[in-house]
Amino acid sequence: MCAMAMPQWSRREESRGLDPLGMQSTCISLYQQLVPGISNVTLRMRYYGLYAWLSDRYSKTERRASVDDWRQYIRRSEALYALVVRATSAEGGVAGTRWAGRKLDQAVGAWVPFAAAADGQTGDVLSVPQYLKQRLGAYGAAYGTQLFETGVLCEAENHDVPVRADGIGTRLAAGFAGSIGSAADLFQAVVRRGTVKKSELQKLAVIGPAAIGKTGRERSEYEKLLFANSGRKTPHDEKRRLTLRLILRVAERLGRTPSVEDLRWALYSPLGAANELLLADQDEAGHRYTWTVYLANDLGHTCYEALLKYSLDVLAGYPGGVALDSWLSEVMGRVMGGLGEGIETWDSLVGEVSPPENPWTDDDDSEFTLIGRLLVASSQASASEAEGAVAALRLLAVLYKRFLPQIDELERELSPVSRSPFVQSLATEIRLLSQRATEPLVKTLQSLFRTRVIDRHLWVAMQKLRIQRDYTFLFEIDNGCVRLRDKDGPVLTNPRLGTSINFLRDIHLIGANGLTRHGKRVLGLP
Repeated sequence: MCAMAMPQWSRREESRGLDPLGMQSTCISLYQQLVPGISNVTLRMRYYGLYAWLSDRYSKTERRASVDDWRQYIRRSEALYALVVRATSAEGGVAGTRWAGRKLDQAVGAWVPFAAAADGQTGDVLSVPQYLKQRLGAYGAAYGTQLFETGVLCEAENHDVPVRADGIGTRLAAGFAGSIGSAADLFQAVVRRGTVKKSELQKLAVIGPAAIGKTGRERSEYEKLLFANSGRKTPHDEKRRLTLRLILRVAERLGRTPSVEDLRWALYSPLGAANELLLADQDEAGHRYTWTVYLANDLGHTCYEALLKYSLDVLAGYPGGVALDSWLSEVMGRVMGGLGEGIETWDSLVGEVSPPENPWTDDDDSEFTLIGRLLVASSQASASEAEGAVAALRLLAVLYKRFLPQIDELERELSPVSRSPFVQSLATEIRLLSQRATEPLVKTLQSLFRTRVIDRHLWVAMQKLRIQRDYTFLFEIDNGCVRLRDKDGPVLTNPRLGTSINFLRDIHLIGANGLTRHGKRVLGLP
């Protein structure tokens, strides 16, 4: 034990540290390339048509090039959209519905005013709570970037207000307008007015995110946008198309709407596994392999984060601090004890695990089982038992065993997003472990914990402090003495699959029984 004084700061901003080892960045870069044009916060497909239509109407009826006027127009439109949805349905994925619920409950009489809750400048001291804090509402916080990415909106030549793009933007605006009919003029009038009758909310129900018809131009245009049939075909459009086709194939295989968990394991499972997908061509097969690499890399970084979490659990037993070498020694002793006798090298640990052909099973050494154990054990502060750390090392050994024979392919897939020598990925860790495979395991793990966990976290936290001014250190070291500050458990990244499922469901390509007739047509199935 040792006493340690807190460092003296003139000002310190505490922040919970996302990605404490800096290994999630490779996964994030990969999935951004796998599902471009959709994000984790673009929750409903119909917003793309709504914004195309709003942009079109603004250019024709408002005709003001002021960004502030555009901001007010968008925020009022979004606030009204939230009121309509909250008043007429129980749908999710619409920004501002909690505010809308409070506003409707507070409304007295037939009218619901909303202009003051949309027109305020963010950052001001406001007497009226705003429906969203973001300056440009859900458009600025979620949809704007993706609307430009997919070619729905574009920049104007003479002003800074975004305009609907020719082609898919024009067709989406027309399709949306055709679907809502006379509600278009009512919506526009209410936005200008800034207050809405409760009876008018019912008349506007047709604009809701679930009101996309099973037939008609609007639904067709969304499908064209998502599947790169909108008149343009960039590399990003093609990658989105391939990902969405893979989701449809999983839905067909399962005979129901897949969950994100279903997609993770169906896309990760290797060729020949019981749940292998029937793919149409080499493009789909290659894209599926990129998904496999992303998912393997996602599993890999959780192994290291679980080792960090267990180290912090041990450190928690020393509230007054402990010498760095003593801390590391105790962690190593408990982990080696948890692994059991007879495992003397990394090679012997790899030889001891037996990953099944299909990783999506309940076998003891399947990736599905091991990541479950890792996440459950790491959610508990159990320093006496090293279940989380042992599960992490066994999972790392399974990944090593499965991907070492294809390490060159793994590096090719990861190299575009991990070129920096400071980036760690599953490929770099497999290379490292292969170089130390026959050394005494305790020596290998000591190096792993020290350089890839402890020193790595300190380096990442220092970069965040230097660049972002965020203080994310989970422990602090002073003259070799370490004291715990916080804990951060392992997490899997979120690869936009949930929102992709929502989009396919919104446009009637998948349903409770898997593929609909529209979904089968997209895949060319009878």
